[in-house]
Amino acid sequence: MKKANVLGGIMKHNNIYVLLPAIIIAGILLTGCGGSQAGSEGGENAGNTINSASDRIDYDVDGTELSVKAKKILKMLVALSNDDKPGVIVGQNCGHGSQIADPSNTLMGYKSLVEDLRTATGKYVGILGVDYEHDRIFTPAELSQCNKVLIDYWNRGGLITINWSPHNPWLNDESDIAHNHGVWTDTRNKDDNLKDVDLAKLVDPNDPIRAVWLKKLDRIANALLELRSAGVVVLWRPMQEMNGNWFWWGYEKNQNNPAAYKNIFIDMYNYFTDVKGLDNLIWVYSPATAGARPFSWAYPGDSYVNVVATTVYDDGLTIPNYEAMMMFNRPIVMAEYDGADHPASAASGVFDNRKFVETIQDLYPRVAYFVCWHNWDNGGGNFVYHSISKNQFSKELMNSDDIITRDKLNWKSF
Repeated sequence: MKKANVLGGIMKHNNIYVLLPAIIIAGILLTGCGGSQAGSEGGENAGNTINSASDRIDYDVDGTELSVKAKKILKMLVALSNDDKPGVIVGQNCGHGSQIADPSNTLMGYKSLVEDLRTATGKYVGILGVDYEHDRIFTPAELSQCNKVLIDYWNRGGLITINWSPHNPWLNDESDIAHNHGVWTDTRNKDDNLKDVDLAKLVDPNDPIRAVWLKKLDRIANALLELRSAGVVVLWRPMQEMNGNWFWWGYEKNQNNPAAYKNIFIDMYNYFTDVKGLDNLIWVYSPATAGARPFSWAYPGDSYVNVVATTVYDDGLTIPNYEAMMMFNRPIVMAEYDGADHPASAASGVFDNRKFVETIQDLYPRVAYFVCWHNWDNGGGNFVYHSISKNQFSKELMNSDDIITRDKLNWKSF
C-alpha cells in the first residue's frame, strides 16, 4: 500500500524503532475520511441498493503493499461489496487468545462454537475469528496455541480475522505476563484506569511508555509473523470502537483530538508493515455504531485502511451507519453482528439466525461478511449467548443459498 508521508519513516534509536516526530502533521491525517458529521451519516434504509457506477467501490487493490494472497482476498471482498459476487460470508468469533484452543470452554472454544455447529448444520463458517488479548495478556506460547487452530482452519479453506484489544500499557508494562496477565477491565475506562493515559506518548520516542508499547507490538507482531510463515492472511482489526468512550484508547481522553488515535494506528501500520514485514494483514478500521463521535472521526486515511467495519448488537440487526460506511470506497463488513446483549433473547439463546440473511440481502447488500460474537458469563448464573450454535435456526442460516460458508469460498480465483 502506497503510504502518504504523514509521519515520515521509522528509524532505529537506542535499539528501538521510533517515528520521526518532526513531521507529524495532524492536519494531513484528515485526508481520506468522508468528513461527515454524526447527524448526517444516514439512517438504516439509506443507500440500500447499488444502482449506478458512482456507487461502486473503485479500489486499486493491486496498488497496495499486500501479499498476492491478501490481494486476492481483498478483491473478493470488493466484489462482494459491489454485488459482483452474490452472497455474504458468515463468520464466528471464538473468544480470546488460547481460549479458542480449549475444548472444555463451551462459551468461547472452537469445538463448541465451530465444530459443534458443523455437526448440527453440515457446514463450517467461512471466517474464524479471535481476539489476541482483551480478557488477559497472553504469553507467546499461548498465542502459538491459538495460532495452531487458526492455521489449521486456514489450511482447510477458511478465512481468519483477528481483533486486538490491548490492555492499558500504563497499567501493565508486560515485564512478567506469566504471573501478571491482567484482567479484562484493563482494556476499559473504569475507575482511575485513564489517569495516566496520554495517547500521544505512545508514539513519542522520548517517553518511557514508548518502549512498553513497542514491547506489546513486538509480542503481537511475532504471533502474526508465525501466521505469515504458515501462509495465513489475516483480516486485522486492531483497537476497535475508538469513537466510543469505553476503551482506554477511545475519545474520553481525546475529546476533540482524533489525531491522537490516528497516529497510533498509522504508527502500528508502519511498524508492522515496514519493520516486521507483515504483508499478510488486511487492515480493518472499525468504529462503533453507538459511538458518541462520528463514524469517520478517527479514520487514519486511505493509505492505511483496506476494509471498513462496524459493530451492531440489535435484535433488528439495524446498521445506522450503513450509508457512512459507503463513503470510504472500501469493502464494508460487520466485525461484530448479533442480536442485542441483554434482552431475553440473548440470555436464553432464542435469536433467529435467519434474520442475518433477510436483513443483509434486503437492506444492506454491500456487507461482504459478518462475524457473530462468542458467548460469555455475566456472573450469578447469567449468560449472554451470541454464537450461531447457541441460537435458533442455525441449520437454515448455514445452508442458505445467500450464505458463503467455508466450502463456498473461492478467493483464489480473484
